[in-house]
Amino acid sequence: MNASDPRLARAAAVAGGGLVLAAALLELLQIARPFGFPFWAWAVATLAGLALLWQGLNALRQDLGARVVAWILAIGVLVVIVVPFGFVVVLGAFQRRVDLLTGPHVIPPSPTTVAFDQLMRIPYFEEGLRNSLLVSTTAAIVTTLLGTLGAYAIARLRFPARSATYTAVMIAYMLPGVAILVPLVAIFKGLHLIDTLPGMAIGHIALTVPLVTWILIGTFEGVEPELEHAARIDGASRLQALRRVVLPLTVPSVVTAAVFGFVLSWNDLLVSKVLYVGSTPMLAPAIVNLMDPINRIEPQLSMAGLIASLPVLTIALLMQRYLIRGLGEGAVK
Repeated sequence: MNASDPRLARAAAVAGGGLVLAAALLELLQIARPFGFPFWAWAVATLAGLALLWQGLNALRQDLGARVVAWILAIGVLVVIVVPFGFVVVLGAFQRRVDLLTGPHVIPPSPTTVAFDQLMRIPYFEEGLRNSLLVSTTAAIVTTLLGTLGAYAIARLRFPARSATYTAVMIAYMLPGVAILVPLVAIFKGLHLIDTLPGMAIGHIALTVPLVTWILIGTFEGVEPELEHAARIDGASRLQALRRVVLPLTVPSVVTAAVFGFVLSWNDLLVSKVLYVGSTPMLAPAIVNLMDPINRIEPQLSMAGLIASLPVLTIALLMQRYLIRGLGEGAVK
């Protein structure tokens, strides 16, 4: 767009903003009273409107379009994700069932924690929560250790089949989980690891290690080799150079990989469902069991969703500084 023609830029910005607003209003009306407005039309109109708004505002003022579009997207995420999560999960967890059925209520009329008490009386849920905390923590620690050593070896060492190993890691990461789970179950059956905590932890680790390794390979390749060479010349072994030189420079990426390992294990449903028979319930399958279309109790589901969200949200808040830096370094490299 020609930046010297402010009228054209202003027209594009107005057209883009109007297109985004009209698409949003039509979609809201569709939710309230369905009249056949297709979702794909809303998506196309919104993307086209954002593109016009971006270009028009940028032509009027440098970087103004980027800021406005970013604000619109942030508000969209707030409306689509945060607000429903707050109303349905957070507030719903502390309401009575009758209040939920007669709601929605911005403020619960009779706040109560009875859903939590009822939930903790369900044996498989309480045990599933405990098992998930143990397995996810173990998987995060072991996965980070194995992924760090494996990624460093691929990034720094020159050994036979190095390229094949790197390709195998990528393929293992991209394969559907069920494709890896089928042979894994056969192996676990022979080793008597089905429906055991060690077997559950190993299963989660097996599906998480390729991702963590893949993330850290690029991180270690971005560290200048001369720094390690200097440490080796001063008498440090390769492991000492890794521990004293490389890891301090890559802490954000390693922490990010560890968080991903924990979150993937915590949210896993496939492995937890397949390897469970009766002795090792996990949190995700336990929540699925609560979703009975006939006997479903909404406050218990909301409370279960809140409990499942707390560890992930806590880790994200505590580690956000490392996560932002780690993701940024990964994007640059």
